[in-house]
Amino acid sequence: MIMRLKTLLLGGGLLFSTMAWAQNGNDKVMKGKIEMKALMQDPSTDWFYKGVNKYQPNDNMLNYIKANRSNYNLVVVMGTWDETSRKVVPELFKVMITAGSPEDQVLMFGADQRLQTDAPTDYRVKKLPTVIVFRDGAEVGRISGAPKESIEGDLSRILLDSSKKEQ
Repeated sequence: MIMRLKTLLLGGGLLFSTMAWAQNGNDKVMKGKIEMKALMQDPSTDWFYKGVNKYQPNDNMLNYIKANRSNYNLVVVMGTWDETSRKVVPELFKVMITAGSPEDQVLMFGADQRLQTDAPTDYRVKKLPTVIVFRDGAEVGRISGAPKESIEGDLSRILLDSSKKEQ
């Protein structure tokens, strides 16, 4: 099941790997699959690089994520034009990088103002950013919009709840 999901996500990601670019004032709208390196290198997304470097995640939550990182994959739907995405997505990537999670555990899609992503799957996104947590190919939780506590706190809670249900 995991391999099928990974194959589906990778195949779909490769299929839609071309990004659609549009201008919205000074904000570049990235639509479709987005690689982290594109956000790190594009001058119009300097907010991403600055946000990753500035954020200091909670060590206890980070350790929990690090210990459980092999059990899940994430799909992130964000808007490069959206202020909440500009805050939360760099924080999420700082958490994932610090926890030692490989980039292939996070599949990211850019959405336009109508929440259209060109993703191969309809992730039923109602708010940006949306972080969907998958375990063994099934959705176990999601963070929609700004996190309740912090990105690492909310992610840890989803992982903990998912582990409890398994027992």
